[in-house]
Amino acid sequence: MVENDIGSKTGGMPAEGIIIRGIGGIYTVASGGSFFDARARGIFRLTSLKPMVGDHVTLNVDREDGNGYVITEIKPRKNFLVRPAVANVDCVLFIIAAANPKPDLVLLDKLLLSVRQKGAKCMLIVNKSDIDSDAAESIKNAYNNAVDGGVFVLSLKQENAAEAPQMIKNALPEGVTVLCGQSGVGKSTLTNKLLVRNAMETGGLSAKTERGKHTTRHSELFDAGNGKYLIDSPGFSFFDAFDVSAQSLPDYYPEFDSLGKCRFQDCSHTGEPGCCVTKLLEDGIISAGRYERYKEIRKELVLKEKNRYK
Repeated sequence: MVENDIGSKTGGMPAEGIIIRGIGGIYTVASGGSFFDARARGIFRLTSLKPMVGDHVTLNVDREDGNGYVITEIKPRKNFLVRPAVANVDCVLFIIAAANPKPDLVLLDKLLLSVRQKGAKCMLIVNKSDIDSDAAESIKNAYNNAVDGGVFVLSLKQENAAEAPQMIKNALPEGVTVLCGQSGVGKSTLTNKLLVRNAMETGGLSAKTERGKHTTRHSELFDAGNGKYLIDSPGFSFFDAFDVSAQSLPDYYPEFDSLGKCRFQDCSHTGEPGCCVTKLLEDGIISAGRYERYKEIRKELVLKEKNRYK
């Protein structure tokens, strides 16, 4: 839907805007308080550069279709995520359920790796604490030293949780925050509460599979006020889109920042004699479960590096 004519606004000159939604090759661009549906120039396909929600772009009248609009330039990105596919992210708000669906902590750890690699801030919400409060507290304790933006435990469906969304909104940094996690954990419900309106359709779990119904089918950016923007994104259950070496993996675990000097300079922190991680585990600075997942992810990376040269 085009609410006004970009040519009349700019005297025929291109306008700049931000992509807030992309469906079927048509991108909705917000520019100057108006919204334009546009397609991307074919040249982007030649360079394998695909527009993403969050991209800052240049928009102009489509010369091939006088009634249409075209994205002619994608401005340089400060970062981007592959899954969900969004650009220029300042913060990622991970949402995980204490139960229903069962929390996938390996998925969460991989997401944290990817976001740290991109230089964005991380926050974590453990939803559905009313279903399993012990599991919720366990997850919170495991990630208190791993998430720089804070860990929040709540139940979005409880009546007494009315203040929680405002507390979370106050904690969000200025800029673009993307909500992500498994399907059915409450991303769209939280988006609606943060925006104080029903911006996104919400759903529950499939009774047959106890998995999310993928209510959100595309990423979409919303203005939350006070210089804060939210992107709700489709849920997913698989993630392997990060390029970290096995050697550099510890750099993405903030719990390891307090490590002393291990006996071996190239210590992998996977059981070598004199490894300082042993002390961190004893002191509870890093949880045993997260440490086991660290070793599991490292094994994947080592195997990937071996296969790369076969």
